Order: sequence, then structure tokens, then C-alpha cells
Amino acid sequence: MTVMTGNAAENNSSRVIVLGNEKGGTGKTTLAIHLLLGLQANGARVAAIDLDGRVGGFSRFLKNREAWAKNSRQNIYTPPFFTVSASQDNDINKREQEEFAGFAGAVEKLEHISDYLILDLPSGDTYLGRLAHSMADILITPINDGFLDVNVLGDVDNVDYSVNGINPYGQYVMDCLARRKNIDGSGFDWLLVKNRVSSLGAKHKQKVDKALTNLADKLGATIASNIGDRVIFRELYAMGLSVFDVLDRQTGVKATASHNEAKREILDLIEFINR
Repeated sequence: MTVMTGNAAENNSSRVIVLGNEKGGTGKTTLAIHLLLGLQANGARVAAIDLDGRVGGFSRFLKNREAWAKNSRQNIYTPPFFTVSASQDNDINKREQEEFAGFAGAVEKLEHISDYLILDLPSGDTYLGRLAHSMADILITPINDGFLDVNVLGDVDNVDYSVNGINPYGQYVMDCLARRKNIDGSGFDWLLVKNRVSSLGAKHKQKVDKALTNLADKLGATIASNIGDRVIFRELYAMGLSVFDVLDRQTGVKATASHNEAKREILDLIEFINR
């Protein structure tokens, strides 16, 4: 397994984008899908690894996409992808060896044929998740717009929103970043993305933003552009389509202002990534 940093063209290898958060339900898979296809729409070669083989939401989407293209006879490209499942061996050493082999094999097959390799991680603290964090060029942590998700990273005072302490996942990423800096001198970029942002509760949003800003400063992370909570993402999943695909009568989904806004938000995040 190769740990790469820097520009993909210079390394003749992918920039590795990891979607990671130990908390479930933050929209990692939906964001991974639209980053993958948004980068593809921008002309990049992309590939994907689904490390949540038990749930398989990322790979299921891509299989849906292949099936929809075949059944509808539409020329819709599906990026190459692998699914890596957790080992069921009872021996921890054998389990980790098996998972490492599956992960390293997938990376080896994809890293030199893509400009960006997107990794979707399972929730919780897993060996596969740790492997993925260790080779990230960009770590994106989606966070729902509320204090429950903010507290996954750190404890924030409920009066002045100062940071009282860093919680286990936040500390793990900081430690991982420090180790990478010792190895290659640059580490990786850690982006926090407020995901599924609603249009309600302006005062609440301001409080969450202040808490997240203070946390990002402590963690050495950067707050990237927000992604709204949009029905269009869920409508398209079963067909394996994204907001970057042409929507017409054949899909049964009519493009709306929300569709165009969703596309713009993903493109803004891609622009942020490529700064």
C-alpha cells in the first residue's frame, strides 16, 4: 500500500479523499457519491473504494448506476470501484491481515488509473477506517448541523462555545495527522463540512458555527463549504444517478432549482478541495 501526498499528476497516483466520521448518519456516503461524480463531471479520472462492506451503500449506488445504464441503454459511465468487507475471522491478527490485504489490493488496482480515489468509511472505530485515515491526502468529515455532531469532535462550552476538550475521534485524527507530518512533512488536509444544512433556525446555526469554528482552530482543521439537506439526493440514489447526470423524462426526475443548487454546492466543495 502506498501513501501518497501532493499533486496527483506529479506522483502519477491518485489524490486520496477519505470521507470519515466515527458517528453514523452524517451523510458520508451521499457526499462521497456526489464528490466522485462531480469530479468526474469536471473531467477528472475517478475511482472508489467502499470500506463499509457490511452496509455497502456506496457500492450499491454504483451497482444501481451500472444497472440503470444497461436497462435504459443510456451512455452513463460508472467509475471503477471495489468493495472491501470486514473480516469475520475470530483471530484479531488474522482478521487485520485479511482486511489489510483486501484494502491494499483495491488501492493497488485503482491508485494509478485515477486522479482521485474516493474512500467511503464505515461508522465507528474500525481497522479499515484507520488504514484509510493513514493514507488520506484529504480527510473530509461531514457533520450534521447540530451540537450532537459537533460533540463527536470535542466538548464545547454551552455558554461561550469555547473548547473544553477534544473527544476520541478528534484526538485520533490529530494524532494521525501528527504521525503523517513526521513521515512526509506535510500530513493531510482535514476539512469539516456542515452537511444536511436546513434553512431553519438561524440563531441555532450561528451557535453551531461558532462552536465549530473554535473546534476547527483547536483541531487544525478547516471548515469547508456547506451542503444543504436536499430531497434530490435521495430521489436519485435508487437509479444510481447524481445531480451531475442529465435529468429528463427517461429518469422520471425533473430538474429543479434545488437540483441546480445542490450541484453548485458540490462544485463549490470541489473548488475548495482544489485550492
